[in-house]
Amino acid sequence: MDEIMEELLVSETPWEVFKDNYYLAQDIRLICFDNNSNNLGSDFMKQDIEKYVVQSFSNMENTLLIDKYNFESYLRRIEVYRCFDFDSNIVGYLRDFLLYKRASDSFKKFLSYIKEKEVQISCGPYILEVVANKHEIDKNYVRESLVSFFAFDKSRTLEEFESFELETLAKDSDIENKVSQALRTIREGIADKDLNQYYLIYCILLKMYEINFKSNKNSKNKMMEIIQCVNKELYAYAEQELFLAYLLFSKDSRVNSFFGAIQANSKNVISKIRGMAWDLFHLRSLESQVADRNSNTKQMYMHYFCSRDNGINDILSLNPIKRMIIKDGRCYPLHEQNIFQTEFGDAIYESLNEYKRFRKDNSKNAKLFKVASRYEQSLINQLGK
Repeated sequence: MDEIMEELLVSETPWEVFKDNYYLAQDIRLICFDNNSNNLGSDFMKQDIEKYVVQSFSNMENTLLIDKYNFESYLRRIEVYRCFDFDSNIVGYLRDFLLYKRASDSFKKFLSYIKEKEVQISCGPYILEVVANKHEIDKNYVRESLVSFFAFDKSRTLEEFESFELETLAKDSDIENKVSQALRTIREGIADKDLNQYYLIYCILLKMYEINFKSNKNSKNKMMEIIQCVNKELYAYAEQELFLAYLLFSKDSRVNSFFGAIQANSKNVISKIRGMAWDLFHLRSLESQVADRNSNTKQMYMHYFCSRDNGINDILSLNPIKRMIIKDGRCYPLHEQNIFQTEFGDAIYESLNEYKRFRKDNSKNAKLFKVASRYEQSLINQLGK
């Protein structure tokens, strides 16, 4: 099965590969973004509404879905449902709009676009960040933000949302039930073990900055240093974040908008890196959400991230997915670029392969939240020198 999946991800004729292995590939859903055919339509491409960007992990200009449901007539239009995940800033802007009846023209255009498309919307990224930082939050502000989000979700038009008053919305049982459920999730919290991917990303970012600030080594030596942290301390590697590390160490201008905000003399470095880790975590969650919702269904479900943050928008469009396999609720993406294609990719591969068994044997006992605390202190010490 692994061989079939690998061939589907790289073959110039994935349709033929699927046909030749039809009975073995029954549980596979292959999404190709790198072809000349399209059975989704043009309405699913990246949108830029005056800097408010709506995008997924690929541009989707040419998206072909191949699975057992769409095999005989592979060019028929697929029934697609979309969910737009709002970043935390957009949820905050909704609150300000509802309370003060003020919003920029660009924000109003963005909200009008959402209403025109009649898509599902989610404030999941906001709730996750509140859970992680609840000891620092204003509870009243959070409640107002959640009320505003669910009021916008319920409204049929932008004008209807603008006419709402916060006080009267408290009497809306539907909105109040959703707010209460979200607040319950925040109170109950999320166990550290369920945030392992976030802590892995956070640890990699902390170590990236520490290595970059302390060392005059060349990019290869910096990269091999962070690979050793992956092998001997984290016991897992996040390929996309390591590719970003390569770009940072190589002084690639394409990541300046994301990484450039933090310098050795910057204030609140740790809190800024936490925010960056959440941003990247939300982007990676797009893949897992799509995998979860696209298992054993004839329809297609796609998740998009909505943000006005240039840095995170640049990161999401930097290395799009070419193809993606969904099987058994898991996602297997093939990106346009990876760390093994770099000028020292062979050395990285050899190191990761050498420690493959070691990482596997130790991964279950890894306490990444504790490693993160240690990395935080190490970076603070480095900045204090």
